[in-house]
Amino acid sequence: MRKKYRRLRKSENVIVFPGTFEKLVAKGIECVKHNQFEKAVEAFDQAIIFEPEHPEFLGPYAVALYETKDFERARDIATRLLHSGTANYVDAMELYLTICIQLQEYEEVEMTIDTLLEEGIIPKELLTKFTYLRELNSRLSMRYTPDESIPSEAVFTFEEFLEMDIYTQQHTLASLEGTDLRAMIPVLEDIAESVHLPPLIVTFAITLLQQVGYAKQITIKKFGDEMVIVPAQMTLPGQDTFTQNVLSRLEEILVKDPSRFEMAKSLIEKFAITAFPFTWGQYEEEEVAYAYVDYIECLFTGEELPNTSLHYFIKQIDDMSNFE
Repeated sequence: MRKKYRRLRKSENVIVFPGTFEKLVAKGIECVKHNQFEKAVEAFDQAIIFEPEHPEFLGPYAVALYETKDFERARDIATRLLHSGTANYVDAMELYLTICIQLQEYEEVEMTIDTLLEEGIIPKELLTKFTYLRELNSRLSMRYTPDESIPSEAVFTFEEFLEMDIYTQQHTLASLEGTDLRAMIPVLEDIAESVHLPPLIVTFAITLLQQVGYAKQITIKKFGDEMVIVPAQMTLPGQDTFTQNVLSRLEEILVKDPSRFEMAKSLIEKFAITAFPFTWGQYEEEEVAYAYVDYIECLFTGEELPNTSLHYFIKQIDDMSNFE
C-alpha cells in the first residue's frame, strides 16, 4: 500500500516540516496553562504565519496577548476567533468584550451586549455575568473621558464587588490597571483587608494599591496568617530576594532536567502570586527548593507526598483554581 504523507506547508516559499505548526500550537497552549504568556505569544506569533485562521489556538493566543497587555493585537485575534465559527462563541465574545473595555471602546461593548441580550444568544446561566459587564462598561464610560482618566467617584462599591463571581472580580480589577485610582482607594483597601475574598483577588488589590504609591499600613490575612504591610514599600509578587534565591537554587538542582525546572518555576510563580505578601514561612531557601523537587517527583511518580507542613502548603496552593 502506498504510504500517505501529510500536506507540506510553505512560508515565503520555504517548506515547513510536517508537525512544526502543531508543535508551536502545543507549546503556546502549554505556556498559557502555566501563565508563561510572553513565551506563549512567541510560539503563537510563529504558528499564525502558517495557519492564520486556525481556530484551535486563537483563543489562547488572544488570552496571552491580553495578559501581556498587547490589547490592540488581542482584539484582532479575538475578532478572528469570533469569525472562525468557534463552538465556544459566547466565551470568545466575553473575551472580546473584556479586551474592548481595556481599550475604552465603551460604545462597541454596549451595542454588542445589547444585541446579544436582545437576540437571546447568551445562555441563562451567563446572563448575570454579561449584565454586569454591561453595567461596568456603562460606569466606566460615564466616569472616564477619552483624554482624561480621572473618575469623579468610585467605579463600584465594595458591596457590589462582593456580589460578583471570582471571574468577574478578576476582570473588574484588571480593567482598573493603568487608570487613575484615587477614587477607588477606599474600595481597594477593603478588598485587600478582606478575609472572605480569594487570596488571588487580595493580591490583585495590593498590587493596584502599589500602583498608586499607597503609603499607609494595611493588614493582610491569608491561610491563617496575618501581616501588616505598606503596599508602596512592597516588591511585586515573586520579585522578592527569597523567591528569586529559591528559583536560582532550583535551577542548580535541576540543571540536567530543564522540563522539571520549568514546571517548578511555574509552580513557584503561582505560589508567589497567590500567597503574596507571604512566602513559605520560616523555612530556609534550600528547604523550599528541595520541597519543590519532592513535589514534582510525586506528581510524576504518583508516590505519596512527604508529610510536612511545607509540602502541604505547596500542595494547597497548587490545588487552588487556576488564574484564567
